[in-house]
Amino acid sequence: MTQAPQKFDLLLKGGTLLDPGQGIHLLRDVAFSGGRVAEVAEHIAGDLALDVLDAKGKLVTPGLIDVHGHYYHGNGALSVDARRSALPAGVTTVVDAGSAGWANYGALRDYVAPASGLRMLAFLHIGAIGLVTSQVLKGELHDTRVIDVDRTAQHVLDNPGFAVGVKVRMFINSIAYWDAQQVLRQARAAADQSKTRLMVHVSNPPIPLPEILDVMGSGDVVTHVYNGNQEHILDAQGKVRPEVRAAMDRGVVMDVAHAGIHCDIGIVREALAQGFPPTTISTDIHHGPAERVLYQLNDLIGKFVALGLSLDDAVAATTASPAQILGLADEIGSLRVGMAGDAAVFDRDEGDHTWQDAAGNMVKGSLKLHTFATVRDGAVLWRRPE
Repeated sequence: MTQAPQKFDLLLKGGTLLDPGQGIHLLRDVAFSGGRVAEVAEHIAGDLALDVLDAKGKLVTPGLIDVHGHYYHGNGALSVDARRSALPAGVTTVVDAGSAGWANYGALRDYVAPASGLRMLAFLHIGAIGLVTSQVLKGELHDTRVIDVDRTAQHVLDNPGFAVGVKVRMFINSIAYWDAQQVLRQARAAADQSKTRLMVHVSNPPIPLPEILDVMGSGDVVTHVYNGNQEHILDAQGKVRPEVRAAMDRGVVMDVAHAGIHCDIGIVREALAQGFPPTTISTDIHHGPAERVLYQLNDLIGKFVALGLSLDDAVAATTASPAQILGLADEIGSLRVGMAGDAAVFDRDEGDHTWQDAAGNMVKGSLKLHTFATVRDGAVLWRRPE
């Protein structure tokens, strides 16, 4: 008998496809060809593919998107190697959140990103050299002469498809309180001149949170939204502050950026109970002190399900939603036919699991996702060792 011609490079067969971007949570086979999604159907014959990955009993999602991490590997001690950190978590797109500024991002773009095998994007820091000095000087904007609005904006403009916006840390150790308003305005100006978006670290800021939110508009990103430090999102009565709700209503993105120290379980619980979910879930992954508990993106899906999000909403916050805010919803974040062939395959570990925060709070849940395989451009780029 003549074998059917093989028209697919890879077939994920027998899995449950959870694709919030298409509203799909069903048993589906997914086939890839030429680096793109070629077909999604209830049944696709295995002999049509060069490579078949058995996904029976597993969860298949679009490749996860980490919209806030530190991935400038080799540029100081803070950043991680995305190949060792993101790929085993089912992540196929990472966004470096201000590790570099206009003067030193070149190696991130030209060497680190291509070597990672992932899609790597970046927010450029408003400071010329990003976070390089932060671990030595305990802050990167003590001398505001490192800020050049025009150069920052121009380098973002010169790098479409790589630079996605401007990052500033409104953090008490990063910047003197007397400079904070001016630096925030400079970051706003750079984002506006580059016609992109502004990401602002809001955990433990040197100025009141409402003053920060005042300069933020639709598409801008509040990162570390659930931090438990001073000036967090709840008022003295434990209610979500009206300025925070107003910001979300006008389209400001509310991003988790967990980091182990910027996501308080109590704040999350109160916010979710009041109908204030995150827009995006991200890791803020970095090399931290040994005692700091950091979670990868697949771990954070389980944590937020334990805190009250549905699995569909948690996956949406790591796929379709970040793709939308990056302006890439036609390319990534879903497995529609013709889109980038990026996917993740997970085993569902249904048992007793515990997650914690830096304050010692614990949350228990019954679902944890363990990555089985990560697919990038229609090929298996990482698979869990036998």
